[in-house]
Amino acid sequence: MSKIRAKSVCLFRHNGRILLAEGYDPVKKIHFLLPVGGGVDFGETSVAAAIREVEEEIGAEAVELKLLGVSENIFDFNGKPGHEIVFVYEGRFADESFYQKEIVHGVESNGVPIVMRWIEQATVLSDVLPVFPDGIKDML
Repeated sequence: MSKIRAKSVCLFRHNGRILLAEGYDPVKKIHFLLPVGGGVDFGETSVAAAIREVEEEIGAEAVELKLLGVSENIFDFNGKPGHEIVFVYEGRFADESFYQKEIVHGVESNGVPIVMRWIEQATVLSDVLPVFPDGIKDML
């Protein structure tokens, strides 16, 4: 039996741009955008999970987190069904040098490299690429 996964993600905005990673579904053959984040561990709050995931994945300290909303997603990725409840936060980098980087490199917990880029908010809100989790565009 599959389970619902609790996730927490964090958006960063600066000068009309949003820091997002590009993902790819090889089965559907589609590219998409997503913020940094991941699973909420048992006994961990969603805000603590967002802070931890930012630190683990891109080596940055996230501060002043504000909950933008919660999204429920039922989806297929890479040919497998998924169901998640996602807490979407917006935060600020403690180290302001992250705002000057065009590309932020990181690593997922499974060892897969992450490449995050600052993307114009107008592009994010357009239909150029889907943005996940679902409903995130409405939270911006």
